[in-house]
Amino acid sequence: MKKRLHIFEKIQNTVCRFLMFGIRPVFLVFIRDLKTIARSISVIIIMVGLCLLPSLYAWINIYACWDPYSNTGNLPVAVVNKDQGTVYNGKVINVGKSVIEELEKNESIGWDFVSEWQGNYGLNEGKYYALIEIPDDFSSKLVTLATSTPQKPAISYRVNMKLNSIATKITDAAKNKLISTIKTSFVKTVTEEALNELKSEINSSNLKTSRIRELKNTLTQTNSDIARLKKHISAANEDSEKLQQYLNQCITTLPKVTEQLNSLQNITDANKSLTQQTKQTIQTISSDLNADIQNLTELNNRNQQMISTLQQINSNSINKDVIGVMEQCSSLCNSVHIMLKADAEQIRTLNANYKLTTLSLLESSLKYADRLVVSERDALDKQIPLLRADTSKASINAALNSLSEISNEITKQTQDVSNNIQVNGRPLLNSLVDSLNAKLDDANNLAELGKAIQPQLNALAVFGGASSRLSVSQANRLNDNLTTLQNDLDRLNSKIDDVTIEDIDQLIDLTENNPSEISDFLSSPIEVKEETVYNTDTFGAGLTPFYTVLAIWVGALLSCALLTVECENTVGGIKLNLKQKHFGKMLLFLSLSLIQSTIVTLGDVFLLGVNPADFGLLMGISVLTSITFTVMIFTLVSLFGNVGKAIAMVMMVFQIAGAGGIYPIQTNPEIFGKLQPLWPFTYAINCYREAIAGPVWSSVQYNIRALLIFLGTFLILAVLKKPFHKLNTRMEEIYQRAQI
Repeated sequence: MKKRLHIFEKIQNTVCRFLMFGIRPVFLVFIRDLKTIARSISVIIIMVGLCLLPSLYAWINIYACWDPYSNTGNLPVAVVNKDQGTVYNGKVINVGKSVIEELEKNESIGWDFVSEWQGNYGLNEGKYYALIEIPDDFSSKLVTLATSTPQKPAISYRVNMKLNSIATKITDAAKNKLISTIKTSFVKTVTEEALNELKSEINSSNLKTSRIRELKNTLTQTNSDIARLKKHISAANEDSEKLQQYLNQCITTLPKVTEQLNSLQNITDANKSLTQQTKQTIQTISSDLNADIQNLTELNNRNQQMISTLQQINSNSINKDVIGVMEQCSSLCNSVHIMLKADAEQIRTLNANYKLTTLSLLESSLKYADRLVVSERDALDKQIPLLRADTSKASINAALNSLSEISNEITKQTQDVSNNIQVNGRPLLNSLVDSLNAKLDDANNLAELGKAIQPQLNALAVFGGASSRLSVSQANRLNDNLTTLQNDLDRLNSKIDDVTIEDIDQLIDLTENNPSEISDFLSSPIEVKEETVYNTDTFGAGLTPFYTVLAIWVGALLSCALLTVECENTVGGIKLNLKQKHFGKMLLFLSLSLIQSTIVTLGDVFLLGVNPADFGLLMGISVLTSITFTVMIFTLVSLFGNVGKAIAMVMMVFQIAGAGGIYPIQTNPEIFGKLQPLWPFTYAINCYREAIAGPVWSSVQYNIRALLIFLGTFLILAVLKKPFHKLNTRMEEIYQRAQI
């Protein structure tokens, strides 16, 4: 136990002696260097300059790049407009002129509107960075967008790459912006014109909601009809296989049709004969009616004459002759009765076939006239026996008066029947004769048609046999086509269902009220809402991390190049070892570097206007970066002398290109991406970005750990300086002997 306590006390005493006597010479070296600087004004001036130079390097570069894109209005670009314009729908369109008017309002680029010769000459001579030329057919090709054969118009863009590569990128962006502006302007103009035209059409045709609703109803009805059509199509698809059977039946049926046409010929001939007989019968009836009416008229006239004669005879007292006259009248009435009855029967028979009201009335008139004649005959037959029994004058006069009344009634009815026959009967019979003549002609034509169609039916039978052999494949193809049609109709039905009256009303309101807003939306349908995450305000603020870190490295490298890293062997009577010399001298360089980094960082904030998200973190990163870079560079120079300076210079060159300080590392050649994790710039720049734009603490911690690893690695190399000391001494001797 005592032995262990003795060992512990020995270690403790060793550490104390090291802290008292090992570190003390290091600070003595640092204090001696400060005193040396304070004794000489020239050295002080050099030290002040050494502290400011890195800051100037950073500030000048950052300020130069602070906001270069705000000054692109000074960048001269020539614009040549050769567009001749065109006429579209009666309206003159000159897109080139409109573009020039828009560019005159645009101050983002120094547009210079010149002739073609001036533009090309200025571009070749370096006056202009780029030339944009609008051709003479620009408008005419642009309006072909509304035709079936659109042509793309071309804008000539020429750039002078020799002047400045960055400027060409800016002018290229301006060119793309110009093309985008032309597209937007053209689409907006065309759309607005189309909507205005549609608006005028709506107003002129009174196309209002009621008509649109009617259209919607029509679409709905069409949808129902399509559904029914689909059912019919399905049924037709199922029946398509029966087509071949039907055609086969046609082959056997068509010859039978030929036989039936032959039978039709015979029937037609028989009908012709019957029609001819009917025609003759009608003509006979017409003649008989004329004769009977004439006889009836003659009978009536004779009756009148007889009555007059009988009255004369009666007045002359010749009574016996009255009975003879009455017997003659009775016999004549009986003959007329037979004729009228026969005529009425013929009319009835004819009307049984034609069922005409006029024939029925004519038949009734003849029957009525017949009844009157029968009545007269019966009256005469009754009077004759009475007159034979009583031949007095009074009886004869009474008989004559009765006979006169009957005769007058017969005269009246005969006249009515005659008129009826003349007005209705005769024209009707004549029309029946004409109708029968037409039917005879139709019968003849039908017979001739039957003869003509018979060869065609035979040919049809042959064709049916041939077509039946093709029906199966045709039906299959029809079935496939119907299936496709079904699918199309289903999609159409779905689209029709999507149409609502509210949508149509809204469309009408839009076209009537907002054509300008609609055209503006269609010309630029997407609005980009830009939100910046971890904003750095300006381009210069974004480059501040790179140039500040580079300035700290340059400051440390410049200090090692201007000041010596060697130290005297003793200080205050104390002999120094290699480690004490190294760290004692390093304190001076660390002090200078801390001053440099503090000046440059504070200048970034208060002179240039960088607005860091975390000022404390910014200053802490500045200190850590300064210490890390100084330890690295001082150790390299202390270990390897001039070779160490060269190594530090080479590292700086690689870090400028491959640390991702200006361009994304992904845009650099692949080798730089692989080497990026090896450079301290990578982590120092990331730390500055976190402090300026807004820290993500996990990223901050990662980058700080990486810097501490670099710092620890080179501190270990400094402790192991002794193995490199002899090598460095030999190289210095060679360098001095070379007197370079």
